[in-house]
Amino acid sequence: MQVKVSEDLRGMAELKSDGAEIVKHVTETGRTVVLTRHGRGVAVVMSVAAYEEQQQLMEDMQLRLAVRVGEADFAAGRVHEHEDVMRELDELVAGTTPARGKKRRARK
Repeated sequence: MQVKVSEDLRGMAELKSDGAEIVKHVTETGRTVVLTRHGRGVAVVMSVAAYEEQQQLMEDMQLRLAVRVGEADFAAGRVHEHEDVMRELDELVAGTTPARGKKRRARK
């Protein structure tokens, strides 16, 4: 949702004097309030619902990016057999082999 400059920009002093009203505003409108100091934005106040929605969108974007990277790896032939991956994971958990199948050196 777009910021309405006439309603959504507030000075830091307003947060101190009208904090409850600012919270009510962001909750009712769903818009964020930009807090300013000396005319410059310094912080944002948003409702919990808007914050949670933003976090979910970020998680979705990260997942989509991971899928695209995986698809590109697959298309480029950068793949591993399931059995090899599971064996390597078992060895990692057991502490016998680091990633990429290299044997660990014995400590002296």
